[in-house]
Amino acid sequence: MPGGGAADAVAPRVEISEGRWLLLGAAGAEREIPLARLAASGPGTWAIDPQTAALATHDGPFQPSDALGIVAGAGGVLRVRPGWSDDGTPVVAVDEPAPHAEAQSVRVEDGALLVEGDLDGEVPARLVARHRGDGSEVEVAASVAGGRFGARLELAGLARAGIWDLWLGDRRVATHRDGLPGKKDIVVFPGHRIGGLELRPYYTIEDNLSIRAGHPGAAQPSPATVPGSQSRRRRLLGGLAVAVHRVALALAAMLPRPRATAGDEVRVLLLHAYGLGGTVRTTLNLAEGLAAAREIELVSLVRRRTEPFFAFPADVAVSVVDDQRGRRGLLARLPSVLIHPEDYAYPFASLRTDILLWRRLRSIRSGTLITTRPAFNLLAARLAPDGLRTIGQEHMNFRSHRARLAADMRRRYRGLDVVAVLTAADERDYRPIAARVVRIPNALRSLPGGTAALDEKVVVAAGRLETQKGFDLLVEAWARVAERHPDWQLRIYGSGGRRDELRRMILERGLHQRVLLMGRTRHMGEALAGASLFVLSSRFEGFGMVIVEAMSKGLPVVSFDCPQGPGEILRHGRDGILVPNGDVAALANGLLELIEDVPRRRRFGAAALENARSYAVGPIAERWEELLREQAKRETPTA
Repeated sequence: MPGGGAADAVAPRVEISEGRWLLLGAAGAEREIPLARLAASGPGTWAIDPQTAALATHDGPFQPSDALGIVAGAGGVLRVRPGWSDDGTPVVAVDEPAPHAEAQSVRVEDGALLVEGDLDGEVPARLVARHRGDGSEVEVAASVAGGRFGARLELAGLARAGIWDLWLGDRRVATHRDGLPGKKDIVVFPGHRIGGLELRPYYTIEDNLSIRAGHPGAAQPSPATVPGSQSRRRRLLGGLAVAVHRVALALAAMLPRPRATAGDEVRVLLLHAYGLGGTVRTTLNLAEGLAAAREIELVSLVRRRTEPFFAFPADVAVSVVDDQRGRRGLLARLPSVLIHPEDYAYPFASLRTDILLWRRLRSIRSGTLITTRPAFNLLAARLAPDGLRTIGQEHMNFRSHRARLAADMRRRYRGLDVVAVLTAADERDYRPIAARVVRIPNALRSLPGGTAALDEKVVVAAGRLETQKGFDLLVEAWARVAERHPDWQLRIYGSGGRRDELRRMILERGLHQRVLLMGRTRHMGEALAGASLFVLSSRFEGFGMVIVEAMSKGLPVVSFDCPQGPGEILRHGRDGILVPNGDVAALANGLLELIEDVPRRRRFGAAALENARSYAVGPIAERWEELLREQAKRETPTA
């Protein structure tokens, strides 16, 4: 917080989230307020009650933060800047930015910037690039007629380091009315090199269009793109780490184990309940469904965020094994020996985590423990107290696991009472290695945002930006779609290690305004409701819960028929289109079919909405309740 003083201790965090929401963080809670709601109060300075979000006129001093949001609507464009009063009360200033020229098409071609758009009022027929440092200007002719403008600016004339802002007369060139606020971190234009400088257009925090001239950063090596590829370190040391793990787990299993008693309570062990991910989201859905009938506790192995990415359900207790937000000592710098090194949870854990988790498992003396990934399933099979009912969930298909992890699963999964899987194919794969296998799909909570109208020229994809999700294949497919429908846009939601690689692919193919990497979102419901199609390009899946989420918004789905999940969720030719796994041309053709056939798209959307209802929390929670009751009866002695 700027300014310092006593207010530092009481002022909440005030941010703009995803360009659409004001995010208030205070006293261990976060609250989001739509910027459109704040802007509806009109220009002025408003104090916000953090608990009720009520607005009151603020007349005192105001310390603005660095955040800023632009709200465009029927009434015009408004600017929202949050900050604090002297006593730490959140405050927003709402005002009208200067009139602007609305850029609708921005391209970099043959060393020139081409910009076209709408214009209200009269301005001189020239585009001016003004240097932010010394005020020098480069001017070119512009066409201005019939409420439209267009101009071509040769970038060679801007080959001086600094920022160049673009103006038409007294109007800033900006893009406010495209329904995509916060473009600064989403829209990336290609650059053009002149001498030792790179000139690249970009959007500012206010969605104004500028050009940055500077020295290009060093090129970063492209990460490996082969599915399942392993780093040299893993190839050299992976076997040794697994051997150490196996010995450590065997020794831990030899220690006396406490005895658990019967009980109705359920504990669910997650890697990071505060984080983002499909397993987290679906586990919270399950906990919400079970909490109506029994005591539920979410046990998070680690905690790395102050606030959870997804809100925790009411009446569900949450505990943390290893809080990693502060200093944790020497043991935290030593590698884990209990978490399997070929499970993706391994980098999150340490020797400190091992000790804390071992103690936590021994402290559970009744009820049922549900574990949610192979490393945790193996620990439950070997270290859980005697008599504790254990259910190992599998959120990924068996063939996707690394070889040594799969080998240990084959040897040890019979130590679990039940292995719960998501698909019929998984049920067949896990039956030979488990004492009992049941199939229960993931549960879907109702998502906000309403039902999609299916009239927006937007296709949505979502998932971590990693090899598994196949977004590299999707970009290739979209290049074919964009040739026939350049006015359609693909929006990919998620974060991950392949963001830079995907961004390069997008720029190389000239798709920078047609494929957008949107980043993570807390508001997937709203994102889906604003689209007309959903596409899944994964090389493999555990289930594909995001397909069900999309269907719950009435979206038809085009998907690779990858293992496992999509083929069991989608009804090909009824609520979506399945294409051969990895077939880029077929994926593009499936998208084109539903883009070009609007009546079919609407029929598929209605069928998708119907299909999604079978995955509601209520029916899925009842299947879990039936499983829990059955397990309890198996332990009841007969007369």
